[in-house]
Amino acid sequence: MSASVCLRILLDLSDEKLAKLDALGPLVTKVTSAFLETCWSWPDRYSIITPFSFLLTEPSATEVNVARLEKLALELQIKLFGQSKAGDVILLMLDGSELDTARFVQMDHASLKRATQEPLGPTPFGGRLMKISTAADAPSGLHWRTLEVEKAADPATPVSALPISESITVFHGVFAPAMRGLLGSSLVTTPASAATALSLVDSADQLPGEEAMDFDLACLEGAERLLARAPLDGMLFLPVSFSSLMRRSLRETYAAAFKRLPVERRSQLGAAIYDTPRSLVFNAVTQLQAALSPAFAHLDIQISDPAVEVDQIPTGAIQSATFRLPEGDERNRLGAMRRFMDRRDVFARRSLSMGLTYLRTRVELQAALRLEADAISGAAVCGAMSVPIGRVACDPQRLPLKRLG
Repeated sequence: MSASVCLRILLDLSDEKLAKLDALGPLVTKVTSAFLETCWSWPDRYSIITPFSFLLTEPSATEVNVARLEKLALELQIKLFGQSKAGDVILLMLDGSELDTARFVQMDHASLKRATQEPLGPTPFGGRLMKISTAADAPSGLHWRTLEVEKAADPATPVSALPISESITVFHGVFAPAMRGLLGSSLVTTPASAATALSLVDSADQLPGEEAMDFDLACLEGAERLLARAPLDGMLFLPVSFSSLMRRSLRETYAAAFKRLPVERRSQLGAAIYDTPRSLVFNAVTQLQAALSPAFAHLDIQISDPAVEVDQIPTGAIQSATFRLPEGDERNRLGAMRRFMDRRDVFARRSLSMGLTYLRTRVELQAALRLEADAISGAAVCGAMSVPIGRVACDPQRLPLKRLG
């Protein structure tokens, strides 16, 4: 059993000082990390998500003991502002799902401050929310208070399903059975304009459809921000629409976005090329390779037909092919999985490793392991995570992963 919460640090500053918030980030990280090294020692773990957000885990607990953190607000207050009245520190703690945590982490400072003002109205995330403020709580001592959410106007609408004002980025772990561990994760950013959460590893109605380029560019922007702020362990796969990239009028827009990815991270970046046609002609493959290879070391074609033709793919141009299981009952899905994996010799001649995605049940997971797929993903493998998953060992019996830690 393992318990995790997300700690978010807000600073109550004047508008002038709030504009300089980024400059305070490294100091907030330094002070908070030093505090956690003392009060959150092994076997408890913490990880830095952003300069103002931390994931805290107690591996052997059912609920995190947050009382240990009550003095952090005062310590930050002193280190940041001394004895002056220049600002106050607010600590927020969320115990929620991975998607709730992603929304919580990615809301900008001002929006989150407004969303957690009291009395607390409906927020873009669910779960239990706690708060400490050096301004409001100091007279009575610094103690966590659980914030009560007012009932939404429509009681049938859960708080976590309410519209959001920002894009949301989540990560899906990719498991390599031969390694008995995860080799990294795929990044998915759902733009705020989307009607539902988007995904390449879930049901067909979560694919981006006509808004594919907007989706791809949002994911590339999310990756750019991620890579700029923290080291990356393992592979990171980013979605790229085949049909959009093949349109000459859009190719320059994609090229500009690819150039913003750090070239020194190329060996860790993979392109998950979706909406790939059943038959790939030689010219299309060479165009793909030319457009993507400068930024991505690994090119993966996502396919939906187990009989896809790969004979036109030059050896070494594409590194892997991932079959997306069809909709329908489990029997048909397992049959399609076997038909795909039975063609291992065909794919081996093109030096293509074979992956499976949209695994949604334990039976499908076990079948994928027996068939020795090279990489697998989907709800049966790993739930949506708010932080990227690196290259880590993991017993297949622990799957699906639902929370980090």
